[in-house]
Amino acid sequence: MAVTFAPPAWPSRELPHPPEPHAVSYRRELEWNEPPSSDESRYARWTVVRAAGQPDPSWWPLARIGAVDLYLAPPGRERQAPTLSVTPLIAGKRGRRGSGDYTGVDGAVQTEGFDDAEAPLEPARPYPPPAPTIGSDAIRVAVVDVSFDKLEALPSIVEGPMRVGLPGDRDEVEPALSATAPGHGTSMAGVVLAECPDARVGLFQIPGLADAARPYLAPADLAAAVAAAAGAWSADVVLIAMSDGAWGTPSYLRDVLREAARYGRRGRGTPIFCSVGDPSRNHARDDDSATLGADDLASQPWVHAVAACDRQGRWYRVYPRYACPGPANGNAGAGTGSGGGATYNRLGPAIALAALGEPRRWSEHIASDDSSQASAVAAAAAARVLQANRDLSAVELRALLALTADVTGAVDGGRGLAAGAFDARDRLGHNFKIGHGVVNGQAACLAATDPICLALLATRAVPDVLGSLDERDQSPAFALARAWHLGIRRAARCRHPLARQYLRLAGRVSRLFLTSLPVQEAWCWLARHVRALTETGAWDFWRAQHHGALLERIRHACETARDALGPDEDAAASALHFLERALTDPGAGVTVASFLATVFSPGDMAHGRKGEPRSTAFAHDAVGGRHRRRRADGAHDGGRVERGPFARAGVSGSVHRSPR
Repeated sequence: MAVTFAPPAWPSRELPHPPEPHAVSYRRELEWNEPPSSDESRYARWTVVRAAGQPDPSWWPLARIGAVDLYLAPPGRERQAPTLSVTPLIAGKRGRRGSGDYTGVDGAVQTEGFDDAEAPLEPARPYPPPAPTIGSDAIRVAVVDVSFDKLEALPSIVEGPMRVGLPGDRDEVEPALSATAPGHGTSMAGVVLAECPDARVGLFQIPGLADAARPYLAPADLAAAVAAAAGAWSADVVLIAMSDGAWGTPSYLRDVLREAARYGRRGRGTPIFCSVGDPSRNHARDDDSATLGADDLASQPWVHAVAACDRQGRWYRVYPRYACPGPANGNAGAGTGSGGGATYNRLGPAIALAALGEPRRWSEHIASDDSSQASAVAAAAAARVLQANRDLSAVELRALLALTADVTGAVDGGRGLAAGAFDARDRLGHNFKIGHGVVNGQAACLAATDPICLALLATRAVPDVLGSLDERDQSPAFALARAWHLGIRRAARCRHPLARQYLRLAGRVSRLFLTSLPVQEAWCWLARHVRALTETGAWDFWRAQHHGALLERIRHACETARDALGPDEDAAASALHFLERALTDPGAGVTVASFLATVFSPGDMAHGRKGEPRSTAFAHDAVGGRHRRRRADGAHDGGRVERGPFARAGVSGSVHRSPR
């Protein structure tokens, strides 16, 4: 019998009473008193070595990606062959109670020495990496997790689970038959498939303890998982919807993350998305810190740290109608009987983006919430963007997601831990709580394939005017980008050479926009100019004027893009040169003006919300409905429609004016 799984029934996001600022400092004191488990102690005194050449025969392979080869060396054997680094596998941790050596916001959790654990069990060889696969051209998303119960809840076939990392003594035990809900990893895969149905999803299972990654072995397990996913399995996106401050990020894990950014996707880099976790993951001795430590996995430069937000784009909080003790609550409002509000986020300079964290049902059997869900939503958005433009590098993808993210008016405004702190944005648009904003997959896909769409979205006003995230496709900025997207493709389908040439190089120019400041400035001028014209609405008056300076600006945009190309990009350079020459035609100003007025006229943009814009530059007036061509004197001209976009004007003088 099928079982339907309901999302957690959290109380409303609405405040029980007006917000009160709750001071919090940028600090953390991570306290750690847990000894290694038996699964972990079996590797006592073993080391992780990065080989500098041929490994010693006694070493066990752990992870390989690009130029990084990691092995496990038995006690006393770590120097038997040349190495680039040697790191204790079961390392000691700072933060013992009463030691005074608590890990702060930018301290390393692991020490350079071994933990004092004894080995009660024989160590086991790491799982071998999955064999390289050859399959479809679908975007590959790797989900790394500890639990993949109830895979039948997923809407489509996935690969795996593929076991990676260091075996535990319970790994061969089958999942409990009493499990009634999908595992955490299963739910994350379900979110990815709901948001990106065409993705090819691979499940990479690391051993766990009590449904969580093992705190002493998690770095080694994750190094093996990322190397297997981005290396042998050729993942385009890696999702790690887990986070814990007690793991730390030793040098060998940083090496794997860095190499994934260099080697993955045939040198373009594999983006890695990670949840930020909640304040309990800080293990703060006074339950008073929501700060993401610099040593956390989510804080690494090659990882996208994703926070959770509500449907208004604010830092995600809930307000239970009962006292909610512990680090998530921060004891704000203690004694009120209503609870101070709980946050399921951490904050810091590494936060890249935010995504929906409110409980949501994604299918009949899949429901999720919090920053785990948020990271899965962001990873799925990245997969869709890479579907649109396969050539994007990991660095370009990061910039694109930041520029197209939705920026809401209020960052937080709630009560509880970290209330009233770090709510401002810096000059680059970054905020400690929600990063660059709420990831917008639709906008990012438009921007990935067209530099005009990207420039229109990058120059929109801050904050975005949104009632909720459900209304993002109704924003003026998105409407402009969509109107251009549909209009230029309509012209290409009509086989106009300029439109077809533009689309051939549009994806490349979008990438140049993300990495070249001159290109960005040139194309943003055009976007700001168009935005101002649409806001004034005086298309008839503007279209009848001379547009020589506009043509010079368009040629300048093409020239800056051509100058930014590499030496071996002759085809793109020729296409840009073709556009520049075409703009010297005597009738080019009339053609460009007619096309822009057609694409961005209010009537056609409104029509585009329901489908594609009309294929011609229709007239429009107060009484509406008369979409026939008019002569310059305003009279009807036989009911004929206006000429199509990019059609050359009959005369090079004044252009006809459609009454408004």
